[in-house]
Amino acid sequence: MHSGKNDSELWIAFLKGDQQVLSLIYLLHVNALFDYGCRISGDHDLIKDCIQDTFFTIIKNRKTLSPTDNVRLYLFKAFKRKLIRELQKKPRFLQMDTETAGRFELNFLKSFDHAELEVTEEQKERLSGALNTLTLRQKEAIYLRFIRGMNYHDISVIMDLNYQSARALIHRAVGKLRDTLHGESEFFSRALLFIFRCCRT
Repeated sequence: MHSGKNDSELWIAFLKGDQQVLSLIYLLHVNALFDYGCRISGDHDLIKDCIQDTFFTIIKNRKTLSPTDNVRLYLFKAFKRKLIRELQKKPRFLQMDTETAGRFELNFLKSFDHAELEVTEEQKERLSGALNTLTLRQKEAIYLRFIRGMNYHDISVIMDLNYQSARALIHRAVGKLRDTLHGESEFFSRALLFIFRCCRT
């Protein structure tokens, strides 16, 4: 019934009272939301609960919601806000970064096992070390930009930054990786290319 409709059309159908269409929106975005949540927290049950709560809140507030041409942005923002709020209730997170609750994982190296990029364990470790020189905010920005393919505007909204700050954050992160890996073997330039071009889920 709803095949062929884009996100914004599905969203409008939902706002008009079609409750079933929200299930399709859920199926279209749940894997990306779960992956994003796993970068922030290792508590998979909590992540799943927060995704469910995000959609329950949408159903509850349907009559007050507005049309949007970027459903993914709306969902990412709402889900992140809910997840961070729940994480901050945990004592061990109280003194940590209010935006990331203390962590943001970039698990690029797992994908090398399925790529045509031959790497040694030592090279994996060195690249992992380079990625770990990034700040939590830089890691999140890199993930949203290169893994999720979001533009600077979307990243600025999700991370509560202005547009120029979002651009600067990503440019600094990329520059830091280049500086860290400068002078290394050809592998590193190919690895960076792989990260920024191929590692999409």
